[in-house]
Amino acid sequence: MSKEYYVKPEQAQALKDLELLIGKVIPEIRFKYNTYGVKIEDGNIIGLGLYKNRIPTLPESITKLKLLQELDLHKNKLTTLPEFIGELPSLKKLILEGNKLTNLPETISNLKSLIFLNLGRNKLTTLPESITKLKLLQELDLRKNKLTTLPEFIGELSLLKSAKFSYNQLTTFPKSIGNLQSLQELILNNNKLETLPESIGTLQSLQKLYLGDNKLKILPESIGNLQSLQGLYLRNNKLQILPESIGNLQSLQRLYLDDNKLKTLPESISYLFSLKELSFWRNKLSTLPFKALSFLNQKGVKIEFDYSRDLGLV
Repeated sequence: MSKEYYVKPEQAQALKDLELLIGKVIPEIRFKYNTYGVKIEDGNIIGLGLYKNRIPTLPESITKLKLLQELDLHKNKLTTLPEFIGELPSLKKLILEGNKLTNLPETISNLKSLIFLNLGRNKLTTLPESITKLKLLQELDLRKNKLTTLPEFIGELSLLKSAKFSYNQLTTFPKSIGNLQSLQELILNNNKLETLPESIGTLQSLQKLYLGDNKLKILPESIGNLQSLQGLYLRNNKLQILPESIGNLQSLQRLYLDDNKLKTLPESISYLFSLKELSFWRNKLSTLPFKALSFLNQKGVKIEFDYSRDLGLV
């Protein structure tokens, strides 16, 4: 290694092997997202950023980094993860976005400390059931993969706060989603969803729900049970009607319904007492609940649709 660090010998060997693989020195840095360098604390490597280095594989000596907490492998050339990835017991944050992964090893379940897992922009078609053993996982990013379905066991990740599944090919969503009682953000835009399970209404911590650019024709009545929901994003679906229960969303601040096939809106929207923005451009409106819209307008809600100016609702 062309630069000496104060780290334990076996950890220094791991750095040397990585430098040989990459062909350049790994500098000591203040660790952050999208970074290249190493973070050292008390003689131990606790952060390793290998962003954008065309790395095709990892050396087994990386398993010597027993106190490694963050590993950023964003934008490399990984097609598989080695089985020994599970030998990093302190790892809390693993970023694998922008590689060419088609599957995950079962040993990923051994990362018992993992809180953050970013697998976006890969080629994953399935998830191993062993992922359910990541009991501390709070953030899961699977955007821009090739998933056509999500397994029911996804509902066992009970501490999950943020789940990102946008830009896949999902046609259905598992009923077990209702078990994720810690979930605050669910991102499902740009899929092929036609329906949602009734169980989605049990997500009492959910604050943001992104469902734009799908094929939804109807929403479950249970959507009105989401008492923490602040943002509901439904642009570019095939909705023809909204359930009356949508008026029960007492925390809702933003409701986006543009580019659907709505013929009207339910009168119950007047009960959205926290609402700040309502947008429903480019629908198939034949009637409107003028009384409800006027009431919202008087409360200062920003209302936008094709005839909002003509009706004095801007």
